[in-house]
Order: sequence, then structure tokens, then C-alpha cells
Amino acid sequence: MKVEFSKDMKKKIIVYASSLICAILAFTLINRIDEVARFFSGVMRILFPFLLGFAIAFILNQPVMVFEQKLLAKTRLNNTSKRVIAEAVVFIVAFGLLILVIGMIVPSLIDSIKTFMTNIQEYSDTLYKYMMSLAKTMNISPAMIEDWFKDLDILPSISQALKSYIPKIADFSFGFIKEIMNFIIAIAAAFYILLDKESLIRGVKKLNYSIFNKETANYLTLFSHDAKEVFEQYIVGNLLDALIVGIVCYFGVLIFKMPYAPMIGFIVGITNVIPVFGPFLGAIPVIIILLLINPWQALIFAVFILVLQQVDGNVLKPVILGDKLGISGFWILFSVTVGGALFGILGMFLGVPVFALIYASLKDLAQINLERKNIEINDDAGIIQ
Repeated sequence: MKVEFSKDMKKKIIVYASSLICAILAFTLINRIDEVARFFSGVMRILFPFLLGFAIAFILNQPVMVFEQKLLAKTRLNNTSKRVIAEAVVFIVAFGLLILVIGMIVPSLIDSIKTFMTNIQEYSDTLYKYMMSLAKTMNISPAMIEDWFKDLDILPSISQALKSYIPKIADFSFGFIKEIMNFIIAIAAAFYILLDKESLIRGVKKLNYSIFNKETANYLTLFSHDAKEVFEQYIVGNLLDALIVGIVCYFGVLIFKMPYAPMIGFIVGITNVIPVFGPFLGAIPVIIILLLINPWQALIFAVFILVLQQVDGNVLKPVILGDKLGISGFWILFSVTVGGALFGILGMFLGVPVFALIYASLKDLAQINLERKNIEINDDAGIIQ
């Protein structure tokens, strides 16, 4: 006996079967979450050099294009030769600058840390004297200050922190050769990505239009262009902004004759790449360090960093980054918090552009559907009839 299914019945079967498969997959993932996490962790370790290569290619794409299209445009070289020469020059200059910066910063940074650790006992005694003097001025019991200072336990805390990092340093030393190999693979991957960029983009575009209908494929193409612009401007701009802030902080600390200028400039510059919380993450440990050395210098630095961050937030960042994100301060705070909770420091850094793209996509999708339904939303809270 032949059974015929109507179109509605076929649709229901597909929906029910898909729902059942999704439920089974969800249950399997939840039930074996540790195994799934280990699997994805292993996949990420394997793909890490290529992901790093993609990131390097993404950052160096604009300099390569400028060099190729501006400086080599009038030469008689073919396109492949122009691209290879442009890549070679940009890669050499970029990594030469990187090695130069590391050579300038790292020795000074190590010297600053060594000097600080050597003088930590002296700084602790100085802070104790300041606290006792402040207690006398404010008629606070010296015994209370002594108890507070013992509870603070500065020296053992720092020693314990250093001991906890020793195994990590050892692990890094053992894995150094592997990381060098990963970095070499990443450089090679970045070089080939930039060399074959047009063919790779063409292949992705063909796959996109072959899988989806024209309207959806067009939407995904526009989305990819927006993603490129947002990430390119945000990541490169943020790194440039952090470099400028770190250099300004370094010279500011030198002008105010504070110690450990390389270490302080490095801390402030690195943490400045994190939106919203970055300035605080960088300023707080520096203020604590200066508080151990000279409380007045800690106060001066707090005022200096407040002024610097105001100039950075209101002048420097708008000039460098522009206003491409298109989200309010609330959503920036939300994306940084959620990104940091899920993926740590990297999530705090990339959470803003990722959320900005999701926000823009949902906004465009909602606008398209509203236009299809001939609905116009105004600012009133009333119901649309």
C-alpha cells in the first residue's frame, strides 16, 4: 500500500525531525561537555598558527596594498611580482620594527622589575613610616595602623605571586621552541594569504552564492565588508592608540621624575587596548607600586593618568577610531563585561567589535522585515495598528 504525504505533512515531518536531532545533539553536548571542550581545545591548538597567520595578514593587508598600488604601480613588473615585493618589504619593516621595540623595551622592563624587587623591603618601610605619620596627624591609633599593615602582608603576597609564576615561566621556556615553530608557520600562512587574497575571496564568494539564495548571499557579502572595516579600524586603531598612550605615559613619568618609567609606560599602554576597564586595570597596579615608593608620587600619577585618559577618550580615540561602531556606551560596557567573562582579556578586547557587528546585523534585519510589512516605528510607546 502506497502512502502519500501532503506538503503540510512533509513540512511537519522535517520540523519534528530537525527538532529531535537538535535536542539529541544538545543533550549529547551537555552530557559530554568535558569531552567536547577537550576536542575543541585540541582543534584550536592545531589551527592556532593559521589563525595567527590570518590575524597577521589582516593587520598588514593595508600597508601591503598601499605599497603595491602607490609605490609599485608605475613599474613594469607583473601583478604577482608586485605583490611579492610589497609583502617582502612590509613584512621585513614590520618585524624589524617589532624586534627594535622589543629590544628597547624588554631590557629596560626587566631592569625595572629587578630593581623594584630588590628595593621592595625599603619601599615597605617607607610606606609604614608614611602611614604612622598620617595616623599621628589624623589622631588615629598607631596600633590600628600596625594591625592593618600586618593584615596587608605586602612582602609575603608579592613573594607568593612570584612563586606562582615560576612554573608558568618554566612551562613557557619548555614550549618556546614549539611557539617559534608556530610563529614561523603563521608568518608563512600570512604571506600566502595575502599573496592569494583575491582567489581566496573569489572562492568564498562562489561558495556563498552557491549555498544561499541571492538575497541572503548579498546580505552576507555586505556583512563581511562591514566586518572587515570595523575590525580593521578597531584593532589597528586600538593598537596605535595604546602605543601612543604608552609612549606619552613613559615620557610623562620621566618628566615627573618617577621611577620605573619603562615598566609603568608598558603597563599603561598594554592595558589601554581594553575598552572601559583598561585605564583602571593599568592605573591601579601602578598607583599601588608608587604608593610603596612615595605616596605623593602616587597622587601625582593618579592625576596625570586621569588627565591622559580624558585626552585619550575625548580627543585621541575619536580621531584614530572614528565613530564606526555605532553602539552606545551601555552596549560597549555590556560587550566588554560579557566578552571578558567568557573569553578573558581577548574577549574584553574583541567583545566590542563583535557585538557591534551583531547589533548592526540585527538592526538591519529588523529594518528589512519592517519595510516588508510596511510598518514604521516612531518614538511613541503606543501600539502599532
